[in-house]
Amino acid sequence: MTVTHPHHPLYGQQVEIIRVRRGSDPDLIIRQMDGYHGAIAASLTTYASNSDELVCEKPALLDLEGLLQVTRLVE
Repeated sequence: MTVTHPHHPLYGQQVEIIRVRRGSDPDLIIRQMDGYHGAIAASLTTYASNSDELVCEKPALLDLEGLLQVTRLVE
């Protein structure tokens, strides 16, 4: 996915999507070059141009970390 907003610091760069936070303008959680995660509005990227992807993708009920926490709680 590429950042397309001309005033964004990552403009023109390819970034890896880690997950999507739902909403009217979904946030993409991305892995930055330094390894940290950050959020960017989908409308500022090429992700927003693929409306099928926004509509069809079903959100996960729990992520892996959440499942591990539930397992520890049950034990």
